[in-house]
Amino acid sequence: MPKVLSYTPPWLSRPSPGFELFSTTPKPTRSPGGTVKYVNDYDGGSPRYTGAKRTIARRGTEVFVAIGNQIRWSDLCLLKDNWEEEEHGRRESKGGNKGKGNSSNGTRKNRIEEQVDDRHGESYRILKVPVTEQIRQLIPSPKGEYLAILTAHTVHIAVLPDSSHLGQPDTGPIRLKTHTLGPTTHVTSQSPVVSALWHPLGVSGNCLVTITAEAVVRMWELNRENRWSFDSPTLAIDLKKLVDGTSCEEDFGASSMGRNKGFSADSFEMEVASACFGGVGLDEENGWASMTLWIAMREGGIYALCPLLPAKWQPSATLVPSLSTSVVAKVVSQEHDSTVPTSEKTDCAQQYKWLTEIDQQDPSLATGESECAPQIEVYNRPEAPGPIPRLQGPFELEPDVEDSYDDFENLITDIYVMGAKIDEEALMLGEDTGSELDELARDSLSIAVICILTSSGRLHVCLDLDGVEGKWLPNKRNKSGPLKSPYTPQSLTVLESIETMRLKDVQNTTWPAFTVDPLSKYSFFITHGNGVTYLSLSPWIVRLESELQNAGDAGASFRMEVFMEGSKTLRESILYIPKDEDRKEPIEADQSSDLSGCLVFQDSDLGYFLLTVASTQPYTVTLDQPNQNSLHETNGVSTERYESEMKALVLSQPRSVYSAPASLWSHSALPTFLDTHVPTRHKRTMKEEIRLSTATLDLMTEAHRVLSQETHQLGIAAADLFRRCERLQDEFRDQIRRANDVAYTVDQITGDDADDLGENDRPRGNAGLEQRVENVMSRQTDLNARADMLRRKLARSGGKDLSEKEQAWASEVDRMELSILDEGHDDKTEHQLSNSLRQRYEGVTQLKEDLLSQVNNATKEAHPDGVENVKLPSELRKAKVAQVMGLLHRESALVDAAQNRLEKLSLSSI
Repeated sequence: MPKVLSYTPPWLSRPSPGFELFSTTPKPTRSPGGTVKYVNDYDGGSPRYTGAKRTIARRGTEVFVAIGNQIRWSDLCLLKDNWEEEEHGRRESKGGNKGKGNSSNGTRKNRIEEQVDDRHGESYRILKVPVTEQIRQLIPSPKGEYLAILTAHTVHIAVLPDSSHLGQPDTGPIRLKTHTLGPTTHVTSQSPVVSALWHPLGVSGNCLVTITAEAVVRMWELNRENRWSFDSPTLAIDLKKLVDGTSCEEDFGASSMGRNKGFSADSFEMEVASACFGGVGLDEENGWASMTLWIAMREGGIYALCPLLPAKWQPSATLVPSLSTSVVAKVVSQEHDSTVPTSEKTDCAQQYKWLTEIDQQDPSLATGESECAPQIEVYNRPEAPGPIPRLQGPFELEPDVEDSYDDFENLITDIYVMGAKIDEEALMLGEDTGSELDELARDSLSIAVICILTSSGRLHVCLDLDGVEGKWLPNKRNKSGPLKSPYTPQSLTVLESIETMRLKDVQNTTWPAFTVDPLSKYSFFITHGNGVTYLSLSPWIVRLESELQNAGDAGASFRMEVFMEGSKTLRESILYIPKDEDRKEPIEADQSSDLSGCLVFQDSDLGYFLLTVASTQPYTVTLDQPNQNSLHETNGVSTERYESEMKALVLSQPRSVYSAPASLWSHSALPTFLDTHVPTRHKRTMKEEIRLSTATLDLMTEAHRVLSQETHQLGIAAADLFRRCERLQDEFRDQIRRANDVAYTVDQITGDDADDLGENDRPRGNAGLEQRVENVMSRQTDLNARADMLRRKLARSGGKDLSEKEQAWASEVDRMELSILDEGHDDKTEHQLSNSLRQRYEGVTQLKEDLLSQVNNATKEAHPDGVENVKLPSELRKAKVAQVMGLLHRESALVDAAQNRLEKLSLSSI
């Protein structure tokens, strides 16, 4: 789990230039006459918005920030370097000014202020786009060539310049070449746009998929040279029509603009909340994952479209071979199996037909990302069975999730899918050479993991045990069965439900969202209204995969019960911003107090860096990169015990940097109020003595309202600052106490805490530490020598390995030991107890008593007078007695020998 090292750095805090990148405060502009004017960047407004908020995006270390309808660009590494240069110049100027006159100090100060003003102007660049509404989401393409700009109803595609062009010394605004996506499709009179996703299999990442709230999926294959590609989609699917479809010949396209759609019962149940693809197009992913679109509905329905492909698509190196291997194997196994349902055979036949057309294609070659990169193979989408797949779902959650909140708080807001890994054994079957996919997919699951997020911040971690494969609707001309196959319910197994928000933080506008972790596939961040939470599924991924690969019926229920009890997802609150209930500052319509979807960087300059924005103020967290090996369970013991470099001693927990509220540094509204509310004919009286009149009273009353509100906010900010100063003093005292404890511990180690009386001969300081180390090393040497001696002695006394006869004799001795000492062995079986030596002895004794009783009875019957006339010869009697004594001696010798052998074996085992 990552550890928080620090919060917002100084180079992103006010009054640094990095703070202005996210701020909407008026910027000072100096006119040629020397007067200072304050100009707002954005003065527009719009109604409150309920939906995903992703107003910051990244391309490497570059960030794009949406402020209202304006986009700003900057490079975080450049901001950091400039701030460090400014701080270095300030320190040098302070050092150089010592001993000099006031004139030189003033001159240098003025020069530094001019440089700082220039730096502030260079903090960011404005990217002008023809967008009139407030920007809600910024989604860059995978290659960084396009930037999708989403408002509530419209979508714009901006062509991004190269980083070197944006980083030029000229900091003037840049007008981007922007295209309106679907000028007659995505308009204010139509359904709002919920999600926009770049298809992972699009050629050079230029395929965009848009999903509206009315469950209409459109696919746009963009081309700079063809403006028509931005006007109409290449594929449009209405999911409300597709969910009730029975044949692929039906019209599932979106309804045209202005057409009466009528009432549908699915209008409420199929309101889309979010969507995502099941993969990102990597070689180690399952073939169907990257072409599967998962759609989450607000009311809880989960659907999947597979395969959803553009007309021109770019597969990964293992996609086509892996799908061909799995589909052909399935066709062969189902060919002569009468137990397989007809619907599954039909789906398999459609998959085989679809893949056969792909195999028969001669792919065209396209240029790679660079001149040195290999060429890209581009395939055409198969025409059969059809471009529109069957809508799979809705997926039922098993076991059913118990909801403890009201209906609003259980609405779904986002979905995130971690695709299954490729079946590497089936793909490389019959190959002599090894595969590099084993190492890439070592810590991945063979099934997909679906994470569902609700408005209340509750996270449901689900497993897709059955898997999603390509399926199509049947053809009307197919007379082998009914047109509409019977409904087969599909389910997702709920593994865990986690709360990530406090109940008091849930509001009507709260929209939690996922952010992918660049370090791990099974780790992610959740951004909600008040903070960011880190979650990692890695602790139980390896154990679940081993259970799936070595599944067995024996003890399966017990193993799954143990796994469910121990499968705990790591959860850590990375950032939490409590909302000030006493705040009464007016919030503009374009500003929202909720956090925007966070960005996570992994860079050599920035480190493991998290960035988010709330109310046009940046919040960042610098994290310690976690050791991924420590998150997995391993059978062996880690050999890493030492670190290459010493880490700084942390005496206190990291604390967020104090950020002054806007009431302390924003400009007063009173001058503007006087300019706007005082008529021109009365402005002359403002410079004269105050006269008591009705107009003066009204003016004073209105001015008092503005001034009282500002002073009230200043009082709240001052009180908060006072409380923070007191808390800071307490924290300093606590740090001093901890430092004293550490110093006392160091003195104990070095020996400096000892009194001088009676301990003069004891070495202290470095000499004492060296002596202790030498003593420990000498003792370790002695222990190693003793261990080596015992090892050699055991090697000499061990001799050769036991032969088969010796092993058989040892096992017989063990059995005899169990027979003799059966009192302490309660876990033996009845068969072993029946054959034990003691029971045999007891049986012989009982038989002897029975025989003696029978003999006595027979003797009494034969000689009722009790006189016995039979006499045995003395020689025979002596011979019988000697024979019995010999047998007894023999048995005693055997028992003694067995006892001695047992004692030797017990000594040797010790």
